Order: sequence, then C-alpha cells, then structure tokens
Amino acid sequence: MAREILIVDSVATNRIVLKVKLAAAFYQVSQAVTGAEALERVRRSPPSLIILGGSNDMPAAQLCREFRKLSATENCPIIVQTTETGAEFRLEILAAGASAILEQPCCDALLLARLRSLSRAQETATELRMRESTHRALGLAEMQSSFDAPAKIGVMAVNRRGVAGRMAALRAIVPHRVDLLSPRDVFHNGPDTNGHNIVAPDALVVSLGDDDPEADLQILPNLRARASTRYSGILVLTSDPHGQVAAAALDLGADDVAPQQISVDEIALRTDRLVARKRMSDRLRSTVREGLRAAVTDPLTGLYNRRYALPHVARIAERAKRLGRPFALMVADLDHFKQVNDQFGHAAGDAVLAEVANRFRAQLRAVDLVARIGGEEFLIAMPDTSGTTAQSAAHRLRSAVADKPFYLPKHDLPIPITVSIGVTMAIPDTSPFADGDACHMTSDMRAETLLHRADGALYEAKAHGRNQVELSRPAA
Repeated sequence: MAREILIVDSVATNRIVLKVKLAAAFYQVSQAVTGAEALERVRRSPPSLIILGGSNDMPAAQLCREFRKLSATENCPIIVQTTETGAEFRLEILAAGASAILEQPCCDALLLARLRSLSRAQETATELRMRESTHRALGLAEMQSSFDAPAKIGVMAVNRRGVAGRMAALRAIVPHRVDLLSPRDVFHNGPDTNGHNIVAPDALVVSLGDDDPEADLQILPNLRARASTRYSGILVLTSDPHGQVAAAALDLGADDVAPQQISVDEIALRTDRLVARKRMSDRLRSTVREGLRAAVTDPLTGLYNRRYALPHVARIAERAKRLGRPFALMVADLDHFKQVNDQFGHAAGDAVLAEVANRFRAQLRAVDLVARIGGEEFLIAMPDTSGTTAQSAAHRLRSAVADKPFYLPKHDLPIPITVSIGVTMAIPDTSPFADGDACHMTSDMRAETLLHRADGALYEAKAHGRNQVELSRPAA
C-alpha cells in the first residue's frame, strides 16, 4: 500500500469524507486546499500517491503538469476525481500526466482497487529503476535505444463486429500494429484466421460484453498466468467503468479500466502508456538478467567464472551422490603462459585464452562445465563420467591445444601452446566401480576436496614435463 496519500481539494467536505475512507483502509493521509499549497507540501515531503479533486487556484490539468515537473512527483501516481465527462477534458487530463480519472463521488470499491493497482505498479517500477541505477553505476547497463519498433496491440471483444470500425480508426492514428484477437489466438499462440503466427502483444484492449461482464473478466487472471502475456499491458473497456466490474477488473490484473465508449484518441493515449510501461519493464528486466549473467561469466572467454563454477560442482556432487553415479573434475593450466604475455603482450595472451576456451568447448558435451577460475587456469566438470571416459576426454583437451598452433594478432608466425591437466574422480559409496579405476577415485564428494585432488594431479603433470595428463592418486 501507499505510504502516504496527498488529497488536494478546495472543498473541505470532500477532503474529510475521502480521508475517513482512506484511513479505514489503513492509508496515511495528508491534505492540501490549493494547488500552490500542494506543490509546496510535495517539495517538503513527497507522497506516494496524489488524489486531485478541485482546487480554487489552478485547473486540474495545469496542476498535473506542475507535479510532473518536480523530481519528487514525476513518477508519482495521480488520480483525478472530477464531475466532468467530456472527451476533450479526459484527453487533456491524461495528456497532462494523470494516471487515472474517477468520477466524483466515486464508488468506494473502485477507489480502493485503483489505489491497490497503482501502488503495485509504482512499487514494481521503483524497484526496477533502483536496480537499473545500480547496474548503470557498475557499468552493466546499456544506453536506451532512441528507436523503438512498432508495438503489437491486440483487441479482444465479445462483440467483434462492434469494434471493427474503432480498430480501423485506431490503426490510423497509432504507429503500432493493431490486431483483432480471439482468446484462442492469445492462449494457443497458433496462426490466426489468415494463417499468420500470433505474436504475444505488448498491450491488450479487452472489451467486455454487457450480458455477463463478470464471467468475461475471468480471462484476466489467465492472461497474467501465462508467460507470453504476463507482462502485457491490459486496458479493460466496460459499460460499468465506475462500479464493481471496474474494481474487479483492476484486482484481477488489468492495468487500466475505462468506459466502453471512450474516444479512439483516448484508447490510443492509454495504450501508448501501457506500451511505454511494458518496454521500460522489459528493458529493466533485461538489465537485471544481463547483470546476473555478467556476475558469473568471465568477460574475456565467455566461460563461467569461479563464483559460478564451485557452487555448480557442489550441485553436481549432490546429484552424483543421490543417483550413485561417478563424475570427473579436471584442472587445466596453460604451460609457460607468462612467456606469451612477456614476449607478445597481454593482448596476445588474451587472444590465446579466448581460443583455448573455444577449443575446450568444442571437445566437451553440453552437460559438461568448463570455467575459467584463474589467469590461465580452467576447471572442467563432467557428470556421469567414468574414469576411462574422463581420461580420454582430458587427452582430447590436451591435444586440442597442443596439436594446432595459435595465430596471434599482429604476428605472422604461429606459436605453440601446451596445457597440463590434472584429473580426479568422485564416486559415491553406494555405487559400484564401473571400469576398475578405483585407485584413482574418492568417495569424498566435497567440492573443496575434489579441487584439491585435481590441483595435486596438475602439479604432478607439471613436474613430469608439462603437456601431460595426470590422474590423482589417494595418499599412501
């Protein structure tokens, strides 16, 4: 819920009645009589939401614009309560920055539903903006593109004939693709009646029927439950925009509710807002995903890093213990890699590391893990792998590096690179040995123990002349 709601109204009775209703719903309320007083109040203490009635010193549209100029309220939801119903007035109010228009006096259920809906949207947007700021500070967020492709708007109506003309008018004034969709089109994601594939819409306009609007509303939770439409903006048009049906629509997942017969211009404005909100959310979610990916990925090689690799090895070990299957762990280290950096430069060394990563990936299964865990050190984990198979894979990795020379940027001659690999095997106590490699195996499934054993085998490979594969052996 909103932390504090500011009521702006020059009529004392309106303020008192509204304050009583909101206080009963556990909202904190502050009040202002004039627009000037309200602007001064938000500068001192920004509210979470503003309810704007009539003020005696400036029109509602002007006051909305003034609120939007202030950093404290540029993203604050604003509800305008009014007795005006004209199309031009509604457009002016919405264009000035109002989030919703409610008739005065307003149905209590609808008012509270609007507050809940706007508060949910505001909290989500605020959290995503905070995450974006953090990622931008870390250098992980990309600049927003100045060009947006046309959005996809779907119109769903019980009476499809009644919306055909309005759809044509909507297509004429919006830069987006507008399609008439049936519930089957949306939920099955198959081809439409013209054989075209249905693409998940950025915004949906749901026109309810007059016979049983409550039943028609049941489509809303289904839309929110599906991954393809979970984040689509939803505008519900209803013949009961000021009562229980509108309140139920907001609580069931609609982002906005409006009268059935609003102008096409108002539909265009409202859907543009929904599209902009969805695109912002999509961008911020993408930023979060990219940030998480960057946190566990080595930027040079594209491999997972140590932060990801060790917990993943622990999960492999848990699964192996549960299923009674062995797995292999390897540590690979490039031989004399410092000489590459010293002789050819760090750019050449980076090129070698990236190419080694590519060669390793080419030799491993999709289920295998390969990670860069140090400067020139790599970790390989192979689940469901016997000792013989692991040994064969390690020799393939060694050969993939040693048998083909590396060509470095700005250097005509190729250089040889070799790698030493230490291998250890882990097998649960409950599993029989499959290939007679018991002397190389351990039943200690802890990731730290396995890594220590693989490191020991790697040191043996280095000591035996490098460009070698060694299997760990238990202590005598």
